Amino acid sequence: MATQIDLSGVSEDATNLRDMLDGIVERVENTFQSYNVELPKRRYWTMGQPAVDCDQLVVSFIQAYLGPPGAEVGEPQRCNVPRSATVVISIAREVPTVGVNGRPPSPERISEAASVSAIDSWVLLESINSLDMWDESGYGTGVIATLDVSPPEGGFQITNLQITMVIP
Repeated sequence: MATQIDLSGVSEDATNLRDMLDGIVERVENTFQSYNVELPKRRYWTMGQPAVDCDQLVVSFIQAYLGPPGAEVGEPQRCNVPRSATVVISIAREVPTVGVNGRPPSPERISEAASVSAIDSWVLLESINSLDMWDESGYGTGVIATLDVSPPEGGFQITNLQITMVIP
């Protein structure tokens, strides 16, 4: 059983990363809603790679470093420069698999599932517009983003947007 830790007295400054991860989930939800694309009901963020056992939207924290997105890791940085985080925003959706009779899924069913992944890919790429803008004054320092779709595994296919952005 996990140990419960009282976080009620934690300094507000210590919650920047947590708040950023909450904000990413919310901003991605808003982007998908603006395109009228239904997301899986299960939505959360976690530290490290998530388990994929159902349709879900997951924001996974990968790493953080001192400096803006794209800064050379080997170059010294002043302590007052921005901190950046790399996260992966994943959408796992069930895809057709070989049936109990050993027959492969029809090309139509495969294309239908691929169409959903293509739409997820585009809308995830569009979500970066809201992820580089943490206040109403305009865009932030910029982001680095790559998108890939994993091969189907265990009856699920995952669309992954890896993004490096400043921690607000």
